[in-house]
Amino acid sequence: MRTVSQTILDQVWITTSGFFDTSAFLAALTAFGADRILFSVDYPYAANTAGVAFLNSLPVSPADRERIAHGNADALLGLRTA
Repeated sequence: MRTVSQTILDQVWITTSGFFDTSAFLAALTAFGADRILFSVDYPYAANTAGVAFLNSLPVSPADRERIAHGNADALLGLRTA
C-alpha cells in the first residue's frame, strides 16, 4: 500500500506557470523532482520571454533543464520526439 505522499508524487505534475521565482522553483524541485515539473507560462499574464529567461536561469543541469522545458511534457502526453 502506498502512502498518501507517495501517491501524490506518483500522480501529480506541476508547472512553472506564473511563478518565476527561484526559491519557489527550488522548493518544488526538492519536493517533486525534475521529472514532475513542466515548463509553462501564464500567457497573456506573463510574457513568454520572461518565462524562457527564468527557465534559462535555473540552477539545474542541462539534462534537467531539457526535461523541464519539454521532455516531461513529451513523456506525459505521449508525444513523439525526433
